[in-house]
Amino acid sequence: MFREYTELFEFEHRDIRLEVVETVNQGRYWFGTAVEDETDPLAALKEAMTSPTPPDIVMLEFGHLKELINENLLLSLDEMVLKEKDLQLDKIVPAVVDGLRKPGNGTLFALAPMFSTSAVIYNKQLFLDQGVEFPKDRMTWQDLFDLARRVTVQDDQNPVYGFSFDYYQGGLADVYYTMNSFISDYVQPLGLNWIDADTLQMTVNTPAWQEVWATFAELYRDKIIPQGQDRSSPRAGPFDWDLFLSGRAAMVIVPFNYLHRVIEANEEAERLDNHEPIEWDVVTLPTHPEAPGIGSNVLYQGIFAINANAENIDDAWEFIKFIMSEDYARIKSRSAYYMLAHQEYNQPINGVEYNHDAFLQLLPPDDAFHEMELSRKLPDYWSVRSIGQQKMYDVLMNGKDIGLALQEWETEGQMMIRQLLEQQGNGSDAGKMPAPLPADRRIILKFQPEPDS
Repeated sequence: MFREYTELFEFEHRDIRLEVVETVNQGRYWFGTAVEDETDPLAALKEAMTSPTPPDIVMLEFGHLKELINENLLLSLDEMVLKEKDLQLDKIVPAVVDGLRKPGNGTLFALAPMFSTSAVIYNKQLFLDQGVEFPKDRMTWQDLFDLARRVTVQDDQNPVYGFSFDYYQGGLADVYYTMNSFISDYVQPLGLNWIDADTLQMTVNTPAWQEVWATFAELYRDKIIPQGQDRSSPRAGPFDWDLFLSGRAAMVIVPFNYLHRVIEANEEAERLDNHEPIEWDVVTLPTHPEAPGIGSNVLYQGIFAINANAENIDDAWEFIKFIMSEDYARIKSRSAYYMLAHQEYNQPINGVEYNHDAFLQLLPPDDAFHEMELSRKLPDYWSVRSIGQQKMYDVLMNGKDIGLALQEWETEGQMMIRQLLEQQGNGSDAGKMPAPLPADRRIILKFQPEPDS
């Protein structure tokens, strides 16, 4: 992974050698050999950053930025940026800069050369078939739901769902997965969390949560969003499990890299059985009136910061400046699977015409990556969330009252949290999910004299 960031830099700066040092053995994660007493990735990174031979640059997870900033382990980049003529932040996508400023309460401590966001893709023909106008940028969520109702086709054999929070359709488990996407895309911009990551107290037994669950339940019961698919039925085409490419959803939330799949499917349509090319476009995610201009999370690719204990600050800044340069963006624009921080180098894929700016217009929510912070304090929090998924299932399938379901989730979830904390205190690993692949690394910059000519 590091090669894409370091090779070009070392070619351009032959007097500087980059030494990559892992704070956590990545092989343990890839090959399933992680040990029970594996060091916490953030703790290992902090230890490295304060060691006698500290790294000059660190590559981070977004969820770790705030804690490192609060402990004064990172240098502010604002003053360096102001002195730098070759790096102008007004040329960088606002979602990148503004999103990375949030952990520092407005101060910039890190930068990332690539990122990914989501947008709403729509099937033009499905709208034309129903005589419904196409969606637009910056609709409200209610506008989108109203539009979805009008384009929905109620047909037991060949339904068309007006909207889906995700392009994948499996079995009944979709109810669970869709609920997770619903929380991320619809709920998070409202600042609602199902659990307080600081106190580990459940926070779902509220009128606000009743309202959002009622919205989800209504969409499901009215068959505006997918109902789940019978996996025992034969596949009707090469993209049968893809709601958008199979033509079963008029609008779907998709990440930027999903567009590659759509474009490739259209290009190969003549050679594929039971598949017709789709005329499509994208618009921004809808927003809430209470949070205008706020979309869902921005996924940053390669977040780099300078260690406050760095010995080679100038060279560390030279590296960050290089990966944020126009030259780097221009080269990466030819092959990048993600979007580039430099706005002008984000061009439509393969020259296809679509609303590319739909991925660039919205900012991430203030409480982005809440569950990443939660996972550090309660690694097996998923078992608490699964209680909520079961309660939602009871609401949708068995008619359980929403208020009662949320009350039960809060009560049972709090009991589960106490049990999990007790297990952690006793050193038990019962119920824990496999540890995620940590992104944190450290890079030590060392000088290497140029060879004599």
